[in-house]
Amino acid sequence: MPFTIKPVTRFCPRFHIGLSVILTILVLESSAQEVSLVEPPEEWDVTTLKGQDGRIFSLYGCPGKLDEVKRLITRMKEVGLGNGFDPGPATVAANAASYKYFAEINWPVVGYPPYGGEFQVKHGRSQLTDADEAMLKVMDDSDTFMAIQLGEWAYYFHNLSRNEDWHRAVFKDEFEQFKHHIKPAGFAGYDAKPQSRKECYDQVRDYFLTRHRAMRGRTISINGHSHYEAYVGEWGSQVIGLELGENIAFTQSKIAFARGAARRWNKPFSIQVSPWFAGSCTTNGPLRMEGKYARGLDAGHSLSFYKRLWLHSWFAGAALVTPENSISIFFKDRDPDWTLTEHGRAAVDTFRTIQTHDPGVPYTPVGIVLDHYNGYNPYQSRPWGIVTNTPGDKETHDLFEAQLFAGSDHIHKAADPINPEKSFLRPTPFGEMFDVILSNARTKTLASYPVILLVGDHEFDSLFVSNLFEALRRGSRLLMNKRHANQLGDDFERLQGTGDVEVLEEWINPMTKRPAAISNSRLAQLRNTLLPVRVGGDPVQYQVNRTESGWIVEIINNQGVIKKPTDPAIVQKEKIAHVTLTPQISVSNATLLRDGSKLKVSPKISLTVPAGETRFVVLR
Repeated sequence: MPFTIKPVTRFCPRFHIGLSVILTILVLESSAQEVSLVEPPEEWDVTTLKGQDGRIFSLYGCPGKLDEVKRLITRMKEVGLGNGFDPGPATVAANAASYKYFAEINWPVVGYPPYGGEFQVKHGRSQLTDADEAMLKVMDDSDTFMAIQLGEWAYYFHNLSRNEDWHRAVFKDEFEQFKHHIKPAGFAGYDAKPQSRKECYDQVRDYFLTRHRAMRGRTISINGHSHYEAYVGEWGSQVIGLELGENIAFTQSKIAFARGAARRWNKPFSIQVSPWFAGSCTTNGPLRMEGKYARGLDAGHSLSFYKRLWLHSWFAGAALVTPENSISIFFKDRDPDWTLTEHGRAAVDTFRTIQTHDPGVPYTPVGIVLDHYNGYNPYQSRPWGIVTNTPGDKETHDLFEAQLFAGSDHIHKAADPINPEKSFLRPTPFGEMFDVILSNARTKTLASYPVILLVGDHEFDSLFVSNLFEALRRGSRLLMNKRHANQLGDDFERLQGTGDVEVLEEWINPMTKRPAAISNSRLAQLRNTLLPVRVGGDPVQYQVNRTESGWIVEIINNQGVIKKPTDPAIVQKEKIAHVTLTPQISVSNATLLRDGSKLKVSPKISLTVPAGETRFVVLR
């Protein structure tokens, strides 16, 4: 197919290519769609953990005695297994010797809170003491990253805070003394039914900040069954953390929320990959049943899934990737020699990739903007876990879970009975080119996105509208639907007169039978005009990153690995993905990232991706 060529010059100080970089844009004559690329702005840079030069691939768990800690770290360095602990020892003064050693060798650590299981209770006894704080200050003084985990706090807020059995299990003989912490049934963790989204926001914020203060501002927020990643950067969390895997749905939309929040607040984000799967869990040793749940290397999720998600987390911009329970998975029986298992060897290979290759900057030219008080929570199926859905809320849900990342909801829809792991990572027909940000984003953040897509209900407060004016002046295109335009009133005409504003045509999604935020055809147009490469062939998950010398395309074949929690994985080797890449830029050569194999450019690039594997194609 013939091309016409259009050169575009852009100033690019960030990549040190000189005063300018020439992007040769290829336009398909048959589609007449020009490709519009921008150099990733500073806001898109990956923020690493404080005091750390690169990405961290951590070990989950740590011995209690200092001599054992030293032996384990020596072994990790010897085999190239990782470069941090998440979590490490409890953040209590009794572990001062270990934390002093971490500070000496600049070994980053996420600590476990005092009083173990009580750390989620809003006014519980899990409080950092002066002695604990003095111990942790040695990490600060050496500029070594440390934070204290507040894990699955939104699940606690909405579910466990009203669960008497959970409180009895945590407080045991002291239950009567602490039973007043239980929240009333029927209010999703609130003391009474909130009357507005703002009231929900205020109560959830107060809960988080209460726990954050108890840890003296050292919190790393980790949530699985929620999308509150959008808020914790605003509320002061050192790191915007996700738990994925486990039984957690909506993997890819959660990453889009976390990355958008990280860019908005200039903070790192992290991903913890959980081995729990419907009560079964990956551990070391042979597959075995313990009651009705399985344990062993073949229990829980598949090794293929772990490798795909570890690598995707790194490529998507996570500063910290944590394989949960890994101290009990990566080593054989935790023997004195710390002998690696198959999973441990796979982790070594992953860490080698992380250490030796630059993944570039995730290229996400579409910023999806939700209202500041939206409270998106598909796990609870209601905003903030309690608000009655409006048509705008259904529009928001449908965009993420029926269009961009369709098939990811195994919470409200039955999982595939043959392959229940199938829903955890999904093909991406429009690529992973989206971040999610809130309407309180600063102008600089909004303007960093070539396309701003308004989704759901918006209040359009004066500051947000003012920031939209400036984003338009800086070159962003603003997409909205008709009700947004009507709601803006005179400001809509002012926005039109300021820059590129598009009112999207109404489209009823045939899958949901509801009005959509944007049509699939318009999403396809955005994909074709905003990405430097078109991905064709079999359905795959893909993402594009910008590097100093070109682009990298991540291609994931999520097909061909069947995994049930209690059974070994079945690999269908015939489920090979045949993929074609059509560059929309001039490409001198194409290689595979990890082994350097050359791919033929003619002008399309063809490759195959084995079942359950990932390939990274470097375009220069």
